[in-house]
Amino acid sequence: MDRTRRPNSDPPLSTRKRPAGAGPARIVHNRAVLSTHRFLIRLSLAAAAAFLWVAVFEYFAAFAPVARALVSTALLYALCQTTTILLTPFALRRLRGGMRRALVYGTLFLFAALGFLGALTAGVFPHGLIAIALLLGAYRALYRVPYAVEYAALSGGGAPRFFAELPLALAPLASGWFLTTSADPAGLFFIAALISALALIPVAGIPNVHESFSWGYHETFAHLAAPENRRTLAASAGKGIERAVLFFVWPLVLFFLFAGSPLLIGAAFSATLFVILLFRASHRRVVVEEHADAGAFIDEYTALKEMGQALGRLALSFVLVLALALLQ
Repeated sequence: MDRTRRPNSDPPLSTRKRPAGAGPARIVHNRAVLSTHRFLIRLSLAAAAAFLWVAVFEYFAAFAPVARALVSTALLYALCQTTTILLTPFALRRLRGGMRRALVYGTLFLFAALGFLGALTAGVFPHGLIAIALLLGAYRALYRVPYAVEYAALSGGGAPRFFAELPLALAPLASGWFLTTSADPAGLFFIAALISALALIPVAGIPNVHESFSWGYHETFAHLAAPENRRTLAASAGKGIERAVLFFVWPLVLFFLFAGSPLLIGAAFSATLFVILLFRASHRRVVVEEHADAGAFIDEYTALKEMGQALGRLALSFVLVLALALLQ
């Protein structure tokens, strides 16, 4: 990819000044507010992670055989990834009020998706799964790149601390315990939605970093397919496949392995996250946050990486659909 900017475009983030008036105390405050917001977002996702696609599968399984329900679940997951891929360049081209507004919109989409999933499991929102998939896809398209821009401008590039990650790793276990004691899956998703809504509070204190997205809609896809970006695309797709295995395939495997026991599913998923956390900490890298390379343009490059990851997840979902179709 050509790493030169157009003459009248913004400078790369690596040379850009921090928000006006950002003295040492203010920088610490900004980092703390952004970290609080992100922790709440990730906590809401971690609380639902082990049971989100299991709940979708159970909904389909109430009306169809197991194999067909799995195919329907994988296709819905594919719709979510397709939404992210198609919406990411469209959403970024229309950022006019800075990154903070995009964080608000993305958080609201996540809140709506989790809330609608809770309503679905409660029987209040029947046949709303397509809307949930579209909302989850839109959340990632609207949220990830603006968050990466804010993080690069405010955080100083520090990796998350090990002990700060522990509550997130334990969240699936807590969710499994909640489901075991209350037998209320709708309540779990409503709680996760509430946590995501609380993440809107710190957003008001986050400086509004401005960054333009210079590529057009079709131009973004041209860069995604460009020969010079194949290595980046392959690496991102591989990472997307890894995450799809962890957050989509693995919960479904645990569901069948433990005969649908929420406590065992949550405990096993938390144990998996804890092992991953130990492995990353032992290698002195917690790759929860993703940054562009120093000097790269984090908005464009992060967009390509996010779209590449979604492509990897999309490819895995179609492989699963094909495999299930052949096994029927």
